[in-house]
Amino acid sequence: MNKKISLIVCLLTSVGYVYSQSSDSSQEKNSFKVGIEYNSNQTYAGRTDSLRLPVIQPSLQFVTRVGFYIKTGGYFNLSKYNKGFDGVAIEPGYEFSKNNWNGSISLTKNFISDSSNLIVAPIKTSVEIYLGNDNKIITPYIGGEFMSGTEGNDIIVYAGLSKLITLTEDDHEPSVTIEPSLSVTGGTQNFYFSFLKNYAVYGQPKGKSRNSVPVTQTNKKQSEQFNLLSTALEMPITVTKGKFEWTTTPACEVPHNLVDKSGAGVQEAKSVVYVKTGLVYTF
Repeated sequence: MNKKISLIVCLLTSVGYVYSQSSDSSQEKNSFKVGIEYNSNQTYAGRTDSLRLPVIQPSLQFVTRVGFYIKTGGYFNLSKYNKGFDGVAIEPGYEFSKNNWNGSISLTKNFISDSSNLIVAPIKTSVEIYLGNDNKIITPYIGGEFMSGTEGNDIIVYAGLSKLITLTEDDHEPSVTIEPSLSVTGGTQNFYFSFLKNYAVYGQPKGKSRNSVPVTQTNKKQSEQFNLLSTALEMPITVTKGKFEWTTTPACEVPHNLVDKSGAGVQEAKSVVYVKTGLVYTF
């Protein structure tokens, strides 16, 4: 599996290098970005814990003038029974733009505690590709992710439409924009099966034995099937002044085809409403 991931990374890096020779994404100089984000309920592909999962994520990112970057961030878990520092993530990648096209290629490696109940805890390594087209009418975008985890690998794909609306005059600070977005996500969900089996808190705090969520072989087979996983509506509101950028995103995500939606200690099959808000400073 490590050989497959290494091969994918090498291929993506080669593509990024070739594309950077003709890309217009270059900035004047290298930069650092330091940020912090609060998420009122962490989700992934419509999946979350049966209990609310608030998380604070500080981050530090170095971006080169040609689009390559490396980012590292932490996970401070604020959930009721599992408060504490749960781990870090390291993400090298490449962002590009050409005419109306923009995209990114990234590799993420998570180092998260086995005692964590974060929904991303079962995801050890992931490779993601994103591509969007900015135009005057609407922005369509697509993406895909290959993930490696404790109970198997997953392929996730997503597609959506967004529209950037500027609420302030050009060259006026602070600038304010909103970008409503509607998206659908599909794929396999071995990561969620692993979450239920190994990570779900089910009312137990750190340091104590847990009541594992009962899972079956049928659940395992369901997790290996490719299905529609979620639909989501997001409304990012961004305020920019100088080198500061503050983004608040109210969101509603509807899960579909949950592996187990009736067992004790599992997520209910209903919409998940949450808010993310974060501040980034670039220097």
